[in-house]
Amino acid sequence: MQIPEWLVGLLVSSVSSATIVAAVAWLLKSWIGERLRAGIKHEYDDRLEQLKAELKKQGDENLALLKSEIDRQAEKLRIASSSFSDVQRAVIQKKISAVECLWLAVIEMRRLTPAPIITSEVLTRSELLGVYKGPLGDDIRAIEFGLISKFFGEVENHRPFLGEVVWSQFASMASLMGRIVYLFRQGRVDPEKLVWYEDQGILQIISVLFGADLAGEFRNLKHSQIRWLNAHFDRQLFSTIDIFLSGREFGEAALQHAEFALGAITRPSPVP
Repeated sequence: MQIPEWLVGLLVSSVSSATIVAAVAWLLKSWIGERLRAGIKHEYDDRLEQLKAELKKQGDENLALLKSEIDRQAEKLRIASSSFSDVQRAVIQKKISAVECLWLAVIEMRRLTPAPIITSEVLTRSELLGVYKGPLGDDIRAIEFGLISKFFGEVENHRPFLGEVVWSQFASMASLMGRIVYLFRQGRVDPEKLVWYEDQGILQIISVLFGADLAGEFRNLKHSQIRWLNAHFDRQLFSTIDIFLSGREFGEAALQHAEFALGAITRPSPVP
């Protein structure tokens, strides 16, 4: 349906110019507002995407740095752990070698012990006093002081890997046997020294090595003194070596006793 021209003219003539201006202004304002909003939204979206990209880039870089640092620390830990394991294996091997050397020295000590000393444990006191005049006289005269140093063998070279407790026990036994050799050498001028198991120096070492109770048991022996010493020494040494090689701690008391024992065997023994 067409609007009559006279009606259009009437409507146009009835609308004031102010109204037209106001309408145009409203339209322009709306259009400009929409453009501004669209521009702002577009800029916001661009900035948001840019910020996201920057954060992602930063995150990737930080993640890469973190991963690199973790890998670096892990490698350091691996190297340290490997080095520690290598050192530990080397130390354990040194300890085992030291113990083997010590036990071979114990066996050698017994092999080197002169026959008259071993025989003395089956002789009576009176027989010992006259032993220089009997069949063993020549063998006793052949005993050399050099045996004392031979009893220690090469063990002292391994001392750093034996620990003080193991070393003190071995050193005490070697010193005890060395003292017996000394007494037999002196027996040619003082026969009383041939009764070595009554010597105060010997009894002192036995007390330090095995304790007062076993020292009392030793004093009451009538024979087999050498075998008694060897049996109790072996039992004690094996127990100590077991603790030593297993890595268990000896405790402060054992360490103090080892220090005391080493001090005791280096002090001059009383001579009756």
